Amino acid sequence: MKKKKRFLPVLLAAALLCTICPQPAQAVTFQDVPANAWYRSYVYDLVEKGVIHGTSATKFSPGQKLTRAAFATMLAQSALSEGDLRQYEFQGNFKDVTPKHWAYRYINWAAEAGIVSGYEDKTFRPDKPVSRQEMAVMVVNFSKATGRQMHPVNDPVSFTDSGSIARFAASSVRICQQAGVLSGDKAGTFRPNDTATRAEAASMYSRFLKNCQVETYKIVRKRVFTTPVRAVEFSPLDYAPQLVMGHDRVTGGESPTSIVDRTGAVIAVNAAFFDMYSYLPLGTLVQDGQVLTVADRYAPARSSLVVDSSGSFSIQNFSTNHTVTLHKEDGTDSVLHGVTVNRSPSNDTDATRILFTRAWGSRLGFPAKDAVTLAEDGTILDIAKDTDVQIPETGYVLAQRSRRKYEGDFFDSCTIGTVLDIERTFDGADSQDIQIAIGAGPRIVKDKAVYGGLSTYQAEGYTDPGITTYEALRVCLGIKADGSLVICTAYATLAQMSKIMVSFGCTDAINFDGGGSANLYIDGQWLRGPQDRPLNSTLIFK
Repeated sequence: MKKKKRFLPVLLAAALLCTICPQPAQAVTFQDVPANAWYRSYVYDLVEKGVIHGTSATKFSPGQKLTRAAFATMLAQSALSEGDLRQYEFQGNFKDVTPKHWAYRYINWAAEAGIVSGYEDKTFRPDKPVSRQEMAVMVVNFSKATGRQMHPVNDPVSFTDSGSIARFAASSVRICQQAGVLSGDKAGTFRPNDTATRAEAASMYSRFLKNCQVETYKIVRKRVFTTPVRAVEFSPLDYAPQLVMGHDRVTGGESPTSIVDRTGAVIAVNAAFFDMYSYLPLGTLVQDGQVLTVADRYAPARSSLVVDSSGSFSIQNFSTNHTVTLHKEDGTDSVLHGVTVNRSPSNDTDATRILFTRAWGSRLGFPAKDAVTLAEDGTILDIAKDTDVQIPETGYVLAQRSRRKYEGDFFDSCTIGTVLDIERTFDGADSQDIQIAIGAGPRIVKDKAVYGGLSTYQAEGYTDPGITTYEALRVCLGIKADGSLVICTAYATLAQMSKIMVSFGCTDAINFDGGGSANLYIDGQWLRGPQDRPLNSTLIFK
């Protein structure tokens, strides 16, 4: 008896091994899959894709019940490579799925990706036959986890046994039916609690893979170097990028859900760092070719994500300079160098020259020693002293809080009707064609390789160990050689994120704000967040 008890697991293990090990597609011919079988094309479709295999070299066993573990395995094999699956060789959260179970890697991935769930007793019951309604739930969860689109192609059907469909599965069954993934029988029943056969599972999943394709983006949920990551890959040419400020103000703060709702974003990710008290951005920001704010303290070391008028993305380092020239009546010029944009004076003796636009607000918010209101073409409309002034809807206010010891005659020489020339340059940039810029950082990938370390991080102005050294919730954007983008979020160090972004094939990558600001939204679902902290700036794609 003891020998028989030991021999049975060996036979079962051998059978399972035949089930999950790929057979050469061109050599597979199953004796139990007749030429006229309704499921024949589905079976061979999945076999060719390496998603399902026979129970032996010559048998498929179409009427055999499919287990929960086997269906989770089908899903995993259509999403991950063998190298990816090796990242899941650990004891997961289900007490009945140990590393001794043949499907533990697949179940670990499916659970971590939010595709499968267990029971209240913390078991998964991997060897329990999967029901038809459970398959529908897993397939819909898989579509969300990978970005496959389940568009309705059929009119909704009311199954005669719809009252037997569990509440947790009702919406998934409806989505699968309308997407052409599943159907009822000739009697109009769905049989939600019936266990699925291997033929039924092959039919359903083959139709899903055929009907529900990844369209303009691909969602990735997997472990990279043992770190769980959530990412989206897409071509920016399929979307219109836009930098959105909280409530359209430089110092605004707006919830992630509000930003997504009001902009209609398909993809949205938090962008630049900002001061938690003033909500002033800590990097230079540009949208539609207009400078929203300048923060050049660490320029040109601090890195910026840049988009040009062709829609190409790059990571660049530059300083932003504004020069304002007054052509006086006597034929001479008075020039202001180093003018900044939409920044708050640090104190009442701060003599920084600042250009303000409506992106700052309706008023300056402080009594300016000198304030010149300008039309959009630079014509002086008004001159004020020692007072707060209103910022025009279009145009500018050139102001300073205090005067300098060696002030010069610029403001004293201004007269209404005179035109000021405002020249802007991005010094050190590859070109002056910058439509969007997000001063963030630090840069973590350059020329297809891991880039940077503590010294480069500090040169970009990042000295907090929470950013430079420790593990934290991160959000990074990478650019691949073909111009496509990868936005990735993970709990990791910057050094780990560097390696992760290189593994995605990025030639360049930059770090965005993280921690409580980390949010990543894709087409109706949040891969990260939404978090409670209002965001100052968000990069969206529509």
